[in-house]
Amino acid sequence: MDTDWLVKRPLAVVSAAFVAGALAEAGLPEENFVLVAAFVLLVFSLLLAFAFSQYLLFWASIGVFALGLWLTRYRLPSIPTELHAPFEGIIASAPILTKDGYRLLLSVNEGFAQVSVRSDDLPKWQIGDWVRVEDFRGRTTTWRRMRFQKVFWVGRTEHDALLRLGNRSDAFYWQKWREKWRQFVFERWQQSLLMRERTSTIAALASIVFGMRTVAISEADEIAFARSGLAHLFVPSGSQVTLLMGLAWLANRTFNLPPFPILLLMLSFYLPLTRGEPSIFRAVLMGLYAFAGWRWFRDVDWQTSLWLSSALLVAIEPAMLHDVGFQLSYAATFGLIYAAPLLMRWLNWLPEWLSFPLAATLSAQLFLTPVLMHYFGRISIIAPVANLCAVVPASFALTLGFLSALISLTSPLLAMPISVVAGELAKLVVQMAHGFASPSWASIYTSQISGAQTLIALAFLTAIVAWLKRVD
Repeated sequence: MDTDWLVKRPLAVVSAAFVAGALAEAGLPEENFVLVAAFVLLVFSLLLAFAFSQYLLFWASIGVFALGLWLTRYRLPSIPTELHAPFEGIIASAPILTKDGYRLLLSVNEGFAQVSVRSDDLPKWQIGDWVRVEDFRGRTTTWRRMRFQKVFWVGRTEHDALLRLGNRSDAFYWQKWREKWRQFVFERWQQSLLMRERTSTIAALASIVFGMRTVAISEADEIAFARSGLAHLFVPSGSQVTLLMGLAWLANRTFNLPPFPILLLMLSFYLPLTRGEPSIFRAVLMGLYAFAGWRWFRDVDWQTSLWLSSALLVAIEPAMLHDVGFQLSYAATFGLIYAAPLLMRWLNWLPEWLSFPLAATLSAQLFLTPVLMHYFGRISIIAPVANLCAVVPASFALTLGFLSALISLTSPLLAMPISVVAGELAKLVVQMAHGFASPSWASIYTSQISGAQTLIALAFLTAIVAWLKRVD
């Protein structure tokens, strides 16, 4: 078996081993001996790596696998005790509107409580508000995925059961600043649209450009985007970061400005507006890696970029590995990197303008399917066709929407022509989502598969792609 590609990409191999170790931690019992065994394996494998230099990569990978397992087990909190009302907590994030009220994330002692509040009134709570919950009907969360998300308690309460005690000025400082910045940018951007368009148009446009999915997006729109397989358009990820890289490159070619500082400035404007979803962190790390490669080395190793970025994110925040956004983002990117080139060779009889987006769509959808079955028990049949048709207007809406948001900071009137065009394109994408979602066969429901079955399915797909690449 030819393993030269492994030796040529040692950083990718080691990073993948770290992620695999962090993932393996979820399947092991929550006993202290697991932590001790992982540490012993780490030390033992590193000693063998130095003793047998010809097998350095193998033993280093085993050691990093143990490190990923040990670090994840060490950093994740234990399952909390039961929570009973009344209790006090600090609001940790902006309220999220739901169809029958809103959701609050409260910081309580060493954990968090996710509270669904039944109310017809718009929430007036702010990050840092110190509240008392008089009534709470919920339970301690022991489901592992929820535990990884650090939502320790889930429950319901009524609006009048929340009593404001004050504001903790030193609590969640970064989140407060981010929400103020989001509100300022959004209000300025909204002024660049006609009055009658500010509610409906800005909702779709903000969702496409910044992933602001809670801004007046109706439940019907959310269902349509899910059924048509276009829900990823409401998640900030690679397309947005690619746009920023393109603008930095254009500024360098047109005005001879230094591209890297320009890119960092645009990221500092953009990132606080996205609320830090895992998909955007993945795209930023891979984008910076690619930008540096193109700028200074004229070459980019996408495999190393993929695995190194995932390892860095998991090392910083192990809980991110078990976030659905993280998994969907990396599954799609994995398909694009490994399967898309193979599909493009098979589709070389088509014109390039059609073969590339078709191969990219099919390869991403292929590796997304097991993850979608695990979480949602639903597969969009029409997604490949819908993505082919929607990618062009969505890309133009993204580009023009970002430019109009940037320009509106100084002059909403100057940004108005761009905002109007971007808004019309965003509304077109919404109409396309509803059109593609309308057939009864647009998506089918399946039985939800377990986490182990999901991993087996992804491994099976990877093995097939690897075998096809060898015989191709």
